[in-house]
Amino acid sequence: MKEQYLNDIINRNNLKIGDYSLSEEYGTENFCFLLYSLVKMQRPKNVVELGCGHGCVSTILGQALKENKKGRLWCVDNQQDWPQLKQQLEKIGEHHNSYDEYFNFLINKFKLNDYVVYKNMTIDFESNNIFKINDPIDLLFADATSTGPVECAYILNFYLSKMSDYSDIFIDRASTINSSFMTLEYIVNALQKNKIPKFLLKNKTESEIDYLYNFIKKSKFTLIHIAESPENKTNHYQNSTAWIKIEPLDIVIGNNVKNYL
Repeated sequence: MKEQYLNDIINRNNLKIGDYSLSEEYGTENFCFLLYSLVKMQRPKNVVELGCGHGCVSTILGQALKENKKGRLWCVDNQQDWPQLKQQLEKIGEHHNSYDEYFNFLINKFKLNDYVVYKNMTIDFESNNIFKINDPIDLLFADATSTGPVECAYILNFYLSKMSDYSDIFIDRASTINSSFMTLEYIVNALQKNKIPKFLLKNKTESEIDYLYNFIKKSKFTLIHIAESPENKTNHYQNSTAWIKIEPLDIVIGNNVKNYL
C-alpha cells in the first residue's frame, strides 16, 4: 500500500502543466527524492517547509513521515502564487476554489492527515513575522522568500537556534546566486570557528545570544552546495540548493546509531 501511495504522488508530480511538469515548475523534480530519503533514514520529529508551491515536496515528505509512522510536517505558504497555480492545475483537470482547499485536497487524497499541517502565513523576517513551533526543528526547507544574501542571513538569524542537535537546513537556489553563495560560505566558515557574525545576533535577547553561543560551540557545521546538471534539466532557473548540516562535535557519528570503535 505504501508503494502505491508513493507511486501515485510521483505520477501526479510528473503531470505536465505546459512546458514543465508540476514538480519542474519549482525545480524539485529530483530534489524531493533527496529529502524523502533523508526523512526515511533520519526519522525526524519535526520538518518545516517554508513555501509549498504545488505541494510536490510536501506530499513526498508527508509520505516519508507516514511510512516512518512518526513525525510532523509543517507546510507554510502565503498563497501569493495561487492565481497562477490555479490556472496551471486546471490544465490537468483539477478545479479548486482556494489554496486552502487545494492543500486539504492533497492531504486527504494521499491520506496524510496525521502527518501534514498547512499554515497560511506570510514570512517577513524584518517584521519578525516568522513561523514558529515549540519543539526543535530537525529539517528545514526554506523556499518562501527570495533567497538573496540578506534573506539567507535572516533565515539563519532566526532558525539556527531553533534547530535540533542533529538537523539540516536547505535554502532553495542559494548555491547558484553568487552573492548568496558567498554569504553562506562566510557565515558557515565563521560558525566552524565558533564565531557568530553580528547579523545573526540581530533582535536577540541576552539569553538567546547565550544559548546560540553554546549551541555553536558544541556543534559542527557543514555547508554543501547541491547544483543540478543542466543535462535534461527543464527549468534552469531552479537548479540548486544550499544544504547546511548540523551535528554535535564528537568522536563518533550518528544520532544513537551503532558505532564500532
